[in-house]
Amino acid sequence: MIANPQKWSAENPYLYTAILALKDPAGHVVEVVPVKVGFRSVEIKGGNLLVNGARIMFKGVNRHEHHPDLGRAVPIEAMNQDILLMKRHNINAIRTSHYPDDPRFYDLCDRFGLYLIDECDLETHGFCGREDITNPSDDPIWAAACVDRMARMVQRDKNHPCVILWSLGNESDFGQNHVKMAETARAIDPTRPIHYEGDRRTDVTDVLSQMYVHVDKIVEIAGQAGAAKPFILCEYCHAMGNGPGGLKEYWEVFYSHKRLQGGFIWEWCDHGIRRRTSDGKEYFAYGGDFGDEPNDGNFIIDGLVSADRVPSPGLIEYKKVIEPVKVEAIDLAAGKLKITNRYDFIGLDGLNMSWSVQADGEPIQGGKLALPSVPPGRGAEITIPFSHPAVLRPGTEYWLNVSFALACDAGWAQSGHEVAWEQFLLPFKASAGPRLDAAKMPPLKIEDHERDVIISGADFLAVFSRPWGRLISLIRDGVELIRTGLELNFWRAPTNNDAAGWPDGPIERQWRKAGLHMLRHHIVAVEAGQLDKTSARVRVTSRIAPPNGTNAWLCDYTYTFFGNSSVLIDVHGLPKGDWPKMIPRIGLQMTVPAGLERVMWYGRGPGESYCDTKLANRFGVWRAGIDELYTPYTWPQENGNRTDVRWVAMTDRRGMGLLAVGMPQLDFSAHRYTTRDFEKARHTYDLVPRDFITLNLDLKQNGIGSASCGPQPWKQYELEPKEFRFTVRLQPFSADEGCPIQLAKIRLPE
Repeated sequence: MIANPQKWSAENPYLYTAILALKDPAGHVVEVVPVKVGFRSVEIKGGNLLVNGARIMFKGVNRHEHHPDLGRAVPIEAMNQDILLMKRHNINAIRTSHYPDDPRFYDLCDRFGLYLIDECDLETHGFCGREDITNPSDDPIWAAACVDRMARMVQRDKNHPCVILWSLGNESDFGQNHVKMAETARAIDPTRPIHYEGDRRTDVTDVLSQMYVHVDKIVEIAGQAGAAKPFILCEYCHAMGNGPGGLKEYWEVFYSHKRLQGGFIWEWCDHGIRRRTSDGKEYFAYGGDFGDEPNDGNFIIDGLVSADRVPSPGLIEYKKVIEPVKVEAIDLAAGKLKITNRYDFIGLDGLNMSWSVQADGEPIQGGKLALPSVPPGRGAEITIPFSHPAVLRPGTEYWLNVSFALACDAGWAQSGHEVAWEQFLLPFKASAGPRLDAAKMPPLKIEDHERDVIISGADFLAVFSRPWGRLISLIRDGVELIRTGLELNFWRAPTNNDAAGWPDGPIERQWRKAGLHMLRHHIVAVEAGQLDKTSARVRVTSRIAPPNGTNAWLCDYTYTFFGNSSVLIDVHGLPKGDWPKMIPRIGLQMTVPAGLERVMWYGRGPGESYCDTKLANRFGVWRAGIDELYTPYTWPQENGNRTDVRWVAMTDRRGMGLLAVGMPQLDFSAHRYTTRDFEKARHTYDLVPRDFITLNLDLKQNGIGSASCGPQPWKQYELEPKEFRFTVRLQPFSADEGCPIQLAKIRLPE
């Protein structure tokens, strides 16, 4: 008898060893089996699901059993890999969608600490809506089979502490057989609550569970008067391809309403099968690639990790959004912050905190700080002991970074593993960067010909095509730095969320109907002239429109060339006609030589980010090879964007390059493939590298959302077809001129 056992939870998965002895009739022990057991309670009380008396938050995922080479026959090594990845990305719960898993998986969840919704193997949604066939869930003929499945699951798994909810199945409508299944489960095991999404009135279930609910609707449900049962999202934020977007808003709502207790991302891994082409290129096959009919196509390529368990940008974002320490600024100038412990059971004493102040991505101060005792759900103030720099660098932003990492080895990660972080722009008012003196700048001249406008200076040559209305050459010190010049671009290779568009229909369909995928650029006028000895200007007026219809963008570009080879590009656009409520992107697209494959930027990084998927990327100076900027989604699509970027530089191995500066910022992506290449491809092997690099310098892209099986991007992330203006500076440079960090700060003459 253990009077006061140490409790098991996902955060502290304490297990005892029970010894089971089998004796023969004479009392002799013939077999001894050690069994791991845990003590914990689960109850519904005060409108919440409580574990060990505490309200928990489900930071969950849905997991199918899948292996890229073995299909449904998942080896224990792969199960272990799944769990370690989940724990390292702050995930604490799994729904075994949509059947009980391999028994060994439950042992691992007990050991490492993951809550399970154990789901019965009942899914009949193919019958839903068929008036000529009775759904098995409501057909008495199937009652015994349904009850049998439920009973066998409960009997098999009832001794696992990780299992805290029984689920009656998935998407099987709701019928009399569900009632009998719930009665059977409670008769065998009255200690665990019952879950089932199809029981919309919670007639037999203990929690209200729904799928893919808009965040505004969740707020409405959370505030319903007299609600006595907790609400979770058993599926939300469909992780298909590039995405999901808008996670932050879900979790802000979850933490703001007591009744809400989190949810489960759909889903954990892509269901691709590893294959190779005849020339040895590896790829992942999906529905239809095997001559199989019917199939779901690539709809099963919808995970936070690839089939071979490579984390997607979506998983990195999820880790950040659900991290267990929240940090808020109180008084940044004085270094005062508030930290909130978002663990459910443990304090922050298992974490070390470190901090640094960075200028231009370079740490200039730093240290470690002892954390105060902060109980679960509570907050405390801390003061970071940085000092104000004696001399501020002109044109420099100063960032305070704080990080929380494991103080000791855990069963799922080594000490030093980062579990949470935050970053703040410090209110240090540095002076602006130096402004060039026009009188000291090298002179340039402009030659206006019938077909071309030629601008030349001491070390550069620019050729502007009148018929095309764009730069066709930019040479610095004898090196060509562009292939095709900048042109306004409103299109992106549709993401899975653009292409599927559940439940309101694909937004891609609206985009194509409006002709956004086939816009043509009609040059109305090109005006060119010398401004003074060191500057010249070319102004282009254009009408950008599809070949049919009356929709159009009336646009103008103003290029100002300076004697130091800088080009200032002011862009303005005005929509005319009836455009969709949101459009893919607004930006400039160009191509540069393939040799400019070394990329450096200041902004969010190092990974892919968009306006609604950017929290996991911190501000800094980042470096990457061109191929590292590509995210190899199994079904190719828009990818690799970096957002909130101040400047980006692309250089060759000799240090010759092209710097693009946002004024004040831009998004960028760079690939060896064109937009059309991504749009046409259906597998990664369809992508063949070009002998040039496509560079996008965007004002903004439309949000990502999760509309492949969920909501469109939230309103604040919609890119509306409105009048726009933005400015980009291009600066060719060589290695002997200095680092792009300093070049980006130089201001041009007024």
